[in-house]
Amino acid sequence: MDVLASALAHEKEAVNLYRYLAEEASLTSLKRLFLALLRDEQKHLERLSGFNATLEDSGDCKPEDREFSRFFPQIVEDRGIEGLCREEVHFYREVMECERNGISRYRNYLSNTHDEKSKKLLTEIMLQERIHFDVVKELCVFISEQQSSK
Repeated sequence: MDVLASALAHEKEAVNLYRYLAEEASLTSLKRLFLALLRDEQKHLERLSGFNATLEDSGDCKPEDREFSRFFPQIVEDRGIEGLCREEVHFYREVMECERNGISRYRNYLSNTHDEKSKKLLTEIMLQERIHFDVVKELCVFISEQQSSK
């Protein structure tokens, strides 16, 4: 298994997913959140691409929960949340599962690599994917609460 090639393919899928979400989200507040997640996934892709070419990690892109939490007040204030269609909300839950699967993939990548530099990079990206999962999960919980209180 070529771990880095697999991780690159995974990140390309994530970039495409968040690009789609940013383009198709029905609310501006959600578009902003998905654009931030897209930028983060693009950083992962760049780090993996550069690392694969040089076997050295030249980047440092550690998002923090606080980076994404700045979008939630905008989402809370967005009166359109209650009106999101069930299909859109269901899709966000699927995105959450994609992030959960991504974390599992990175665990698998880590178990299949023996190079310490690669392990360090993959561990950092896996931890960042965990933040993405938490962000999308919080979004889904919030939307569900808003829709159930209607």
